[in-house]
Amino acid sequence: MLRSFVAVLMIAFSASLSAQKFSAIYKPSDADIRQVTIAGWESFLSEHQRQNAAGYRLTDLETYKQGGDERKYVGIYSESPLEDHVEKASSWAGFIKLKRAKVKEGYTMIDVAAVVLNESDYDFYGVWVKEANPTIHKVWLLDSRETILKRTRAMAKDRFKIKRVFVLNIPNGEPSFVVLYHFSPVNRFNFLYFANTLEEFTEEYQERKKSKVELIDFDRFREGNKTQYVAVFQDGEYDSAFLSGKSIEEITAEAKKLTDSRGLKLVNLSVD
Repeated sequence: MLRSFVAVLMIAFSASLSAQKFSAIYKPSDADIRQVTIAGWESFLSEHQRQNAAGYRLTDLETYKQGGDERKYVGIYSESPLEDHVEKASSWAGFIKLKRAKVKEGYTMIDVAAVVLNESDYDFYGVWVKEANPTIHKVWLLDSRETILKRTRAMAKDRFKIKRVFVLNIPNGEPSFVVLYHFSPVNRFNFLYFANTLEEFTEEYQERKKSKVELIDFDRFREGNKTQYVAVFQDGEYDSAFLSGKSIEEITAEAKKLTDSRGLKLVNLSVD
């Protein structure tokens, strides 16, 4: 495996990032990885163009807002010759229209994110990559864990595998979920898992690693007054690492150590 380093670009326009906590997944990659944190959507798009010009494409997008600060955007970029695209829509109908337009252009959606602005308004974000053979994919807005489980079973029958789950914590209501599925003819399995405590999730995570099953996505959310956890696992055997409840500074410091010692790179972030 080629040795490379994790380059961290921090552009701060307001308060420190230290108060916000994240979860992170690290796995092997020969590609150089860059982590970018920007305040403001237009500023993020400008930085995105600079990363593209330098030969990097976006693979993971997260966003959060603290108090009256400007909204922050955190992107993970991988060195790649492939063309990418990131865009947001101010409604679910608009997001689906955007998704269909990108499919016609030969793009595959690889990541999703969303922001609850108030009880009736949302922003939805998509990250796409353009490959020689685009992947057939579906994205759904679902209103409960039971609905996700039912939908995932139905999609699996048509050989669609769950790839991403992004949780929208609705004010004074039950959470909703943006769920991304990819079609795959390969005999490989993805598994959706919900946990009621972090301890319960950690035990499951450790047991699955022993069974050659790896974590590929993670998020936490509120149901009533309790914090719940949702994860996507995929069968596979490789070295990996997971951190939760850490500042961005701790996440990036661990990335540097893991890259130097085990060749692992930061590939997935979620806002706690």
